Amino acid sequence: MLDKSLLGGISMSRRQALGLAAATALALPLRQALAQGLAGQGPVEMVVPGGPGAGTDVVARVTAKGLSEGINQAVVVKNMPGAAGIIGAQAVARAKPDGHSLLFAITGTHTVNQFLYPDLPYDPVKDFAPVSLVCKYNNVLVVRPDFEAKTLKDLVALLRKHPGKFFYGITANGSSSHLAMELLKSEAGLDLPGVPYRSAAAAVSDFLGGQFPVFMDTVINQLPHIRAGKVLALATTGAQRSPVLPDVPTIAESGFPSIVAIGWGGVMAPAGTPDAALRVFNDAIRKTIDGNAFDALKAAGLETQYTTPQEMGEFIARESEKWGRLVKAGKVTAG
Repeated sequence: MLDKSLLGGISMSRRQALGLAAATALALPLRQALAQGLAGQGPVEMVVPGGPGAGTDVVARVTAKGLSEGINQAVVVKNMPGAAGIIGAQAVARAKPDGHSLLFAITGTHTVNQFLYPDLPYDPVKDFAPVSLVCKYNNVLVVRPDFEAKTLKDLVALLRKHPGKFFYGITANGSSSHLAMELLKSEAGLDLPGVPYRSAAAAVSDFLGGQFPVFMDTVINQLPHIRAGKVLALATTGAQRSPVLPDVPTIAESGFPSIVAIGWGGVMAPAGTPDAALRVFNDAIRKTIDGNAFDALKAAGLETQYTTPQEMGEFIARESEKWGRLVKAGKVTAG
C-alpha cells in the first residue's frame, strides 16, 4: 500500500516546483526589460554636474555602484562641472535615449536653473525622464573660528554694520546652499556679495584657506571640518535640526522662520529612454537604498529617499513652483 505521507511530500514538491516556475516567470520580464532597455554593448554613463570629491559626487558614485550591481553592467561616473550644472545636464539631455546615459540631477539642474537662466539650453521636464530620487540633504551656515561673529544673530548684526565688506563663496549657482544664503540675505537685509566657484571643492578650499569668512555648504561637506574645530557652525537650513548636529539651531528657529532650504539628488535619463530601462534602473536604486551602501553617508547627515519615477516628477514640480516663485519675487538671483 502506498504510504499516504508520501502524498504530502509529492504535493509539496509540486507546490515548490510551481512556485519556482512562477518566480522564474516573474523574473523573465525584468531580464527582457534589461535586454530591451540597455540594447547594445558598453557601460552606462552617469554624468555628475559637479567636480570630483564633492558631496554630490560621493553620493552619485555610491548610486552608480549600486546600479552597476543591480543591472550587472558597468556604470561609469563622468564629472562635468561648471555653469551651475548646465554643462552636465545639457549633455545628458542631448544624449541618445538608449539606456546608456544617466544624469545625477540636483536642485539647480532641475528646479532652479530654469528661472535663473532664461536661455537655458535644455527643458528640465520635457528633455528628461525621472528614474528615482536618491537623497535629500541639509545645509549649514559656517564661519571661520577666528571670525568675530559666533552666532547667527551676531553675524546678521555684523553684516548690517559693514555692508559689502565681506563676501561668501557659492559652490554652484542654483544649489540649495546658494538658495539658502540668498534667502537669508533677502530676509535679513544683508549686503553680502556671492562669488561663484567652479566646484564645491574649490570653494571649500578657499574658505578653509581664509579667502572669505562666511560660507553656506552641505552638512555632508562641512561635518568633518566642524568636528575637527576648523569651522564654527551657526545654523542649519532644515525644518528640524540635523540629527548629526543636534546642538546647532536651524535658521528658522533663529528668527527667520520662512527659510527652509533642503537639497536633493536623484537619477534621470534622457527623454525617450525605454520604460523597460527606467524600471530596471528604478528597481536597482530601490535595492541599493534598502541595503547598507549609504550607511556611512547617512552617518554624515544624508537622508536617502527612494521614489517611483512619477513621485520624483511630482516632487520636482513642487520644488520648481516654490523656488520659481521666490526667484520671480527677486529673493533669489544668480551669483
